[in-house]
Formats: sequence, C-alpha cells, structure tokens
Amino acid sequence: MSQNKEAMTKLAKRVVEGYEEVHNKNYARAQQLLEPLVPMLHSETKPNIKLLAYSAIAQIGAKDVDHFLQTYEMIKLQKPSTSQEKALIKRVDELFETLMETMNEDKK
Repeated sequence: MSQNKEAMTKLAKRVVEGYEEVHNKNYARAQQLLEPLVPMLHSETKPNIKLLAYSAIAQIGAKDVDHFLQTYEMIKLQKPSTSQEKALIKRVDELFETLMETMNEDKK
C-alpha cells in the first residue's frame, strides 16, 4: 500500500512540476513532463481538461505544432464543467487562432 501511495505522490509531483514549468515559460520541459501522462490521466469517460490544456500550451510553446493540433482536437471534444476549465479552453482556442493567423500570413 505504501508503494502505491508513493507512486501516486510521485505522479502528482510530476503533474504539478509540469504546470509550474508552463507558468515559468519552460515549455519544452513542461511538455516532457506532461505529455506522457495524458494517456494515463485522461480518457473519454474521465476527461482531464486541465492536463490537456497545459499540455497544449506546452506543445505550442515548444513549437511542436503537430502534437498541439492533436491535443487541441481532444480538447474540442470536451465540455468544460468549471470556470477554470472554460478559461483554459479559451486560452488554448486563442493560441489556435494565433497559430492559424501566423500560418495564413506565412502563405502570403
């Protein structure tokens, strides 16, 4: 039982560290910490919008457009249930719009 508790504590610390790295604008490190956790901590039946949003922010910050778009697709399938989730989705939507505008400008 203590091994299980230790593993959960380690996992929680990794998530918190990933969130902190996003706030510190250390996006590559945040992506490295958070991205592997998405399959484990997010599913259609138990969505984790916060983890998805922070992962998406880390991905776009690290200029990993392909993974950002994949994560953005997953986010758009979710229904936010709290004001924090709504704000996170709004932020990721803004990043997506900025990305699209940048790509359109590059084509001109």
